[in-house]
Amino acid sequence: MKLFFLSTFITFICDQLAKTWALTALVQPITVISGFFSLQLVFNRGSIWGIGTQWTHGLAWLGIAVVLFLPFYLKKYAPSKFQWIMLGILCGGILGNTLDRFLRGHVVDFLDFYVKNLHWPCFNIADIAITSTCILSIFCFNNKRI
Repeated sequence: MKLFFLSTFITFICDQLAKTWALTALVQPITVISGFFSLQLVFNRGSIWGIGTQWTHGLAWLGIAVVLFLPFYLKKYAPSKFQWIMLGILCGGILGNTLDRFLRGHVVDFLDFYVKNLHWPCFNIADIAITSTCILSIFCFNNKRI
């Protein structure tokens, strides 16, 4: 359980520090790799790819519910240390975006990948944490009930 809270805290802090930097430094977009990657400030009121902009507060409350419920549910099934860390990273990402929704009314995104005029929607550190742990959970939890 300690690993869960530690990885949650580290992920949350990294996400919030990156967003704080983005809010102050990205007055104009910064091209990192021409034609492929830039840093650009975007405010997302919705969920993945901006879907559900009308549910900003509902998404925030759902994030709180998941973060409060998950540690107690997982303790019952005693996952491995790796799984505790992975799920802590998930919760840190959820907390990062949830805090944005409550404090700002939107999520701060700033990582912009594209090829010519084809852009992947901007995202942030919390989104990386959430997406990667969801993908990893497919492989790491096998057929265990959690």
